[in-house]
Amino acid sequence: MRFPSLVTAGFCFALLNASSAATPVVVTSGDWVGPTNAGSIAEPTINESSGLAPSLRTADVYWTNNDSGGEPVLYAIDGTGKYLGSVRFAGAVNIDWEDCASFSVNGKAYLLAADVGDNYAKRIDCKLYIIEEPDPAELDPAHELTAEIAWQLPVTFPDGPRDCENVAVDPAERSIYFISKRTTPPVVYRLPLMPVKGTAKPMLELVGNLYGIQQPTGPLALLETLQGKYRVLPCGFDISSDQRTAVVLTYGEVYIYNREPGETWGSALARQPLRLSDHNLPQAEGVCFTPDNQAVMVSTEGTPAPLLRYTRK
Repeated sequence: MRFPSLVTAGFCFALLNASSAATPVVVTSGDWVGPTNAGSIAEPTINESSGLAPSLRTADVYWTNNDSGGEPVLYAIDGTGKYLGSVRFAGAVNIDWEDCASFSVNGKAYLLAADVGDNYAKRIDCKLYIIEEPDPAELDPAHELTAEIAWQLPVTFPDGPRDCENVAVDPAERSIYFISKRTTPPVVYRLPLMPVKGTAKPMLELVGNLYGIQQPTGPLALLETLQGKYRVLPCGFDISSDQRTAVVLTYGEVYIYNREPGETWGSALARQPLRLSDHNLPQAEGVCFTPDNQAVMVSTEGTPAPLLRYTRK
């Protein structure tokens, strides 16, 4: 997602980079500590990291994507941001890929790319592409892999086109969740993970509202930048592999939503979350849990781009 305030963001990004060599300040928030600087995404090709997802085939591998105008490609990095290689989605297009996700069904690992960016809420061609996750042992920075699309899903909102920059998968209930970006409060939607026989274009289901995002006050509420009134917009989302916790990323904050046994996500996301320490990134858009669910990783657009980590105590 590109914003007219990138000059301001770039200035903040420069300040962050200038101080990255210093020892990070670790702040606690409830059961979490951080953020700490895990590393940096320095690969020039990854210049707009807009999504983040852990590999479910090997430890310490993460997938990320560029957004509008990028290639239909997911890029692999390790936990320090080191570039490992990439995989192209055969036959796919990247109109505005804004997120990615990983999940496992019947013992097989998959990757999802979400072409759902819609700044002006006009698109009728939003789509999800799913491939089998390639073997990380085949990754090579000098050689791009190609994967056939396993299945794809159209994305149609029941209340008309919506700007949305995030997806999260709950494989246990075979559902994909979305959070609208420019509504107050944000709205949560759900779509079946697998194609539904006899349904050419399934409609997303309205789940409810997302609560707990703290709105800016005072002068910040009037400042039309990512550090001002836009800092509350949800731009990243993930569900832990044990389906017990969700993380929601905004341009300013990171929120943790815990789910009680037997509780629906609609109910869990309507409760008050835990707000973690501010990430202070210029344009954070990628977030995911680590495979063991003991940490949260956050990425930002730009290059080189800091890669942050929040860890459970």
